[in-house]
Amino acid sequence: MIPEKLPAKSLIILLLILCPGFFAVGPLAVAENGPAQDGKESAAGAGGSSTDALWQEVAQTGRETLAVVEDTFGSLPNLLTLAKRLGISLVVLFAGYMLWRCVKRYLLPRVRSAWPVKLFSGVILGFAVVTGILSAWGVDVYTLIGTPPGRSIFGSSATIVLVVLGAYILWEFVNYLLYKYLFAIDLGESMVKRIQTVLPPARIALFIVICIITLLVVLSELGINIAPMLAGAGILGLAIAFGSQALVKDLVTGFFVLLENVINVDDWVILGGHDGQVENLTLRHVAVRDIYGNLHTVPWSSVETITNQTRSFGYAVVEVGFAYRENVDEVVSVVQQVAAEMRQEPELNEGMLSDLQILGLIELGDSSVVVRTRFKTLPFMRWRLERDFRRRIKNRFDELGIEIPYPHQTIYFGENKQGTASPARVLLEKRSDPEAGAPGDESGS
Repeated sequence: MIPEKLPAKSLIILLLILCPGFFAVGPLAVAENGPAQDGKESAAGAGGSSTDALWQEVAQTGRETLAVVEDTFGSLPNLLTLAKRLGISLVVLFAGYMLWRCVKRYLLPRVRSAWPVKLFSGVILGFAVVTGILSAWGVDVYTLIGTPPGRSIFGSSATIVLVVLGAYILWEFVNYLLYKYLFAIDLGESMVKRIQTVLPPARIALFIVICIITLLVVLSELGINIAPMLAGAGILGLAIAFGSQALVKDLVTGFFVLLENVINVDDWVILGGHDGQVENLTLRHVAVRDIYGNLHTVPWSSVETITNQTRSFGYAVVEVGFAYRENVDEVVSVVQQVAAEMRQEPELNEGMLSDLQILGLIELGDSSVVVRTRFKTLPFMRWRLERDFRRRIKNRFDELGIEIPYPHQTIYFGENKQGTASPARVLLEKRSDPEAGAPGDESGS
């Protein structure tokens, strides 16, 4: 048979086990019931009076709690009620734990970004567990929410959860559109490269904007005044903008260069005082490797103009110079014959998109006549065709005896006062053929 009231000794031991904070009750009681020391209390002053008042308040709280514990453990129905509430609380905690395990095992691996789902699930499960435990202990949650403070807390919490959930849904929707529809379309290799360069910074910028807006709404719902924060952020943004104008110019220029498809990787370009092939493109700079193998990293802020020499097609331009004594029409006919021979070779013909174009006589120089010609070629073939065309023209001119002018030097011996030039005495030497044997010398004047 269970007694209706437990012994005092057992109550005290149980109280010390469950409520370690009540160790202070003994010293407080001794301090309260001890001998009076009026002289010492009067000498303690205001500090001693405030300390005694604090101890008395804590002692009163301890005595009230002790009375509740005695009433609970001294009655069998109260013990059963306590055990029932503890059991319900444990069941609710275990159910919440099992649901959380299910979320981590089955739901989180199926989403792209796990932390918003984890946060939302934790909030929902936490609210459900707290509500169940409070209901088990006789606290009416709906009545608590119906009070003005309860409505305020519940409304702010619901708003925060909805804002975070909405931000997560927006982020996942954008990623869904990008990865499902954009990459499913056949845009070509150059477009894919450009998208792969522009897309990561754009996604990061969108993520930062969503996070900042969400954070400001959450802070506002928590009762924090965000106006000073916005003002400070504006001032900080201006300071960063003025302090890093070159960086901002790099990012803006690089973004529009990539967006407008001005250049791509592997193009041969002229920019920033450098001529070479593009190896890397970012929003910050472009890397160009020249013909000698040097890699130049050029920031976009230093680029005024961009010359892309391999976009779609090119022109192999060759200017042919010959002496004044030659007939222009005959020379042009020879040049056309050389071009026709090049068209007969399959390896060269694949890179030529048109026949030779004679652009006409462009210069009557000091020692030569110049005719300009050109081919329309595939990208990167223009330089090879130019070199091969010049080589063939040189060989054909040598075969036909067509003179290619080269610099000459005239020696002037001066004049005397009568206006006649002084005689120039020339010594002529005649040598035998070196291949015939030892040379023999004959001289004359």
